[in-house]
Amino acid sequence: MLVAILVVLLIGGSTYFFFVVQASAAVTAPASLVVINQPISVNGNPGTPGQSLHAGDSVATGTSGHGAIDFPDGSYMRLAANTTVTVNSVRLQKTGDIQTIALTEKVGRTFTNVQHLVNGANFTVSGHGVTAAVRGTQFEILVRPDHTNRIWVFVGKVAVAGKTSVTMTAGQELDIDANGALGNVRGSTFDPSDPFPMAQQCANAASNGNTAGTSSASYGDPLGAGQSAENDYYSPGGKLTVSLCYPGSTMSITVTDPNGTKYSRQGSPPVTLTIPNGPPGLYRAVVTAVNVPSSGEAFSVAFATDAPCAADEIDNGTVVRETLSNSQISSALAESGSTGVSLYVSGTSPTSARLVYYSDIGGARLSWTIDFYAATPDLGAVITQVTFNGINVTTQVISTFTSYGSHSITTIPSGFIVDRVYSCTTATGDGLMVVEGHR
Repeated sequence: MLVAILVVLLIGGSTYFFFVVQASAAVTAPASLVVINQPISVNGNPGTPGQSLHAGDSVATGTSGHGAIDFPDGSYMRLAANTTVTVNSVRLQKTGDIQTIALTEKVGRTFTNVQHLVNGANFTVSGHGVTAAVRGTQFEILVRPDHTNRIWVFVGKVAVAGKTSVTMTAGQELDIDANGALGNVRGSTFDPSDPFPMAQQCANAASNGNTAGTSSASYGDPLGAGQSAENDYYSPGGKLTVSLCYPGSTMSITVTDPNGTKYSRQGSPPVTLTIPNGPPGLYRAVVTAVNVPSSGEAFSVAFATDAPCAADEIDNGTVVRETLSNSQISSALAESGSTGVSLYVSGTSPTSARLVYYSDIGGARLSWTIDFYAATPDLGAVITQVTFNGINVTTQVISTFTSYGSHSITTIPSGFIVDRVYSCTTATGDGLMVVEGHR
């Protein structure tokens, strides 16, 4: 995988030196479809895992469908059952940060987690007669079939604009009628069938004290008494924390580790179970509704590990963990005798990684910036900046990729299913890109 990336960076760019160039402030980028449960369709056709989503594409989940839309900066939107969302625009700044992301939620329920936005950037979700604009936050939107809306804010702030406008903060909810008239902001209350508050609660409980990039929260349809559901997690090894969240009746969770050892617990939510020094491999968590209302209750399960931010790799036939550190890159470039070339992991993120390339060979100054993220089952990769001798040629490069049948680089097959991508800084200050997945 890493060899493929380097080939694209070092060789692929050389064919674009002779294009007539012009500056470009932002670049259009694809989003990626995550399929949790079928049915999910894109523009009326069956959706496939990792499918690229472009402006105008509409994603719809069926009665038992669950999915997500992932963005190159690590932001994402989760879609509950019977939800339809249209992607209006995804544009990134030359640094790889969001410039503009705009979506329209036609009907259904979504939960959105937006990464930090830099000055001038905007992330908006429109319902019927209302638009929610956010600045690095977590929020939920319900659009009912009668075109009325409700918005909840979990983290940060959301500016809501209808016939009037208001700024909501964490712990608040707001109703909006079909004509865009805003109700009064009040403290949040939740429907027991709503999985997203539990998912957010569980993610916080599992990630506490663990490595942020390893966190994974899932949710399922409401369970009736005696019913069970399974949630899987591929761990790179180490301490594993599993949390079960539900509205408050009685549910139990049993986790089976790769060696077949079982760990069980039940109690008041969140139910948290810790497996110290767990081996790398597949962990199966089975949730059982012991005593719940006749209508059933929604639930969420979250996992996280204390995998260190270190350049250690795993491939045991089940779990794969690949890393790329700045010190490894520097050593490889030095051993190859390369001069005037740099390549490094820039910044940190729990949901993405950014590589920056620069070369000054024979007076030709070339630079690339690429965002990497989990476009499960593949590795998502989006070019956000290309410059030649200080002139931005991003638009021309991407247009040329498109003319050859590709929308820039969108996915890179890695030989395994990519579950997570994140970047961190080691104890010695070394930048590190981590890709975790399974076979």
